[in-house]
Amino acid sequence: MTSLETQLSGFLAGLSNPDANTPHLLLALSGGVDSMVMLHLLAELCQRLPFRLSAMHVNHGLSPNADAWLQQCEHRCQTYNVPFFADKVRVDLQSGQGLEATAREARYHALEQQRQQIGADAIVTAHHLQDQSETLMLQLVRGAGVKGLSAMAAWDGARRLYRPLLSVPKAALLQFATAHHLQWVEDESNADTVYDRNFMRHAVMPVLRERYPQVDQSLLRTAGHMADAQSLLDVLASQDLAQCDLQAEWLGQSIAMSKLYALGDVRAKNLLRHWFQQLQLRMPNQDQLQEYWQQLSSVKPNRYLHLPLQGQASHQSAYLHHYQQRLYCVTKPSALPQTPLVWQGQASQQWGEWQVQFKVVKARGIALARLGVSPAAITLNRRYGQPLVLAEGTSLKLMPRAGGESLQPDAKRPRRELKVLFQMLGIPPWQRAFYPLVQVATTHPGASETLVSLAGLAVDAAWQPGRNAYGLEISLTPSPSLL
Repeated sequence: MTSLETQLSGFLAGLSNPDANTPHLLLALSGGVDSMVMLHLLAELCQRLPFRLSAMHVNHGLSPNADAWLQQCEHRCQTYNVPFFADKVRVDLQSGQGLEATAREARYHALEQQRQQIGADAIVTAHHLQDQSETLMLQLVRGAGVKGLSAMAAWDGARRLYRPLLSVPKAALLQFATAHHLQWVEDESNADTVYDRNFMRHAVMPVLRERYPQVDQSLLRTAGHMADAQSLLDVLASQDLAQCDLQAEWLGQSIAMSKLYALGDVRAKNLLRHWFQQLQLRMPNQDQLQEYWQQLSSVKPNRYLHLPLQGQASHQSAYLHHYQQRLYCVTKPSALPQTPLVWQGQASQQWGEWQVQFKVVKARGIALARLGVSPAAITLNRRYGQPLVLAEGTSLKLMPRAGGESLQPDAKRPRRELKVLFQMLGIPPWQRAFYPLVQVATTHPGASETLVSLAGLAVDAAWQPGRNAYGLEISLTPSPSLL
């Protein structure tokens, strides 16, 4: 067994858990020498150790040779009898983050989607010692903090990423590939020093290595020291977060502003970084974080503040909201469709990028009797899931609010505009657009439409079921891809 196989065997042994299922790993396979060596090693070890292996190639479409690379990766996986997946992603060249960062984001997003789809436990990459030292140097010249100078972690729990070769020199991978007659692709863009990493790799690091032969090992140790320091900062932030009355919210969390202020500037900003990371949001740079904190520090207790978090992934929007002396950090789903959703009697229906659930419950929701649903039909639905059928000429539909609507949820109190109901119920302003109206339309004896409910929040008193009667409860959730 080679030294590389020995190192990987030790890494894989740490994955095994007698009480858990066999680990399933998804290898990020670019087709370059590093990932091809990793494919060979894992395919060999898969025959002797208890884990499953799949591989995925992400085609960025940036090179005229991209399709050929994909085919080579697929052919090699067929040779090893490793399940192979591929995805062609679109790199947003107008993102403002630069080609390297945008392509990397698109690649990891595609890998994570595939990991979830096949139920893999983690994504494995073939990053090596020189990759690690280049990453640390790039972070250093960009003025990164402790977290950035930690470079890459061998295990990134938040993103479920394994990098078992971070202490292995590139030369060892090349030597292994040559000795085993492996084939790989060469990305022509790797020689273009217009890209920061290539400039660091070809123009800066060779000079440093000539003067300081052990610089890669030294930088690896530095990254380790920074990772230890970051662990201590994370422990402190976690303790501070717990002391700030952390609460789960719709699509996010909230904390008490008074307790955040009491921490002081440095600890408060450390908490915010940690909080964003826990919510799997992209870390702000120093200027962005300082701007967020400056606005939060100056907001008055009774004022509403809305702060979009900059630089998030293209598929995700996130916001900070100050409301009623609490700070909310939430993601924002897509708007409700303008086209109404007509209920078909089913338990679940898709409405644009939203999933709408219709549940038959006792003494809550919209009275089924008023919709013309018979007791027999309710029994068949509850026992066998049979779709409900409304009275002839009656339909129930959902639509977004237009403004000015009113309800009377309490028969002993007057009708109130929905904006007043939102305030009375303490619904934060940014959530209000995601509560659709529920209307009942009839054609007999005459055509009419009646507002009967604000989905998931309130039902007009005239449409509420009795204590022993059944009603229809409606709730909405964004599609999983939006969370």
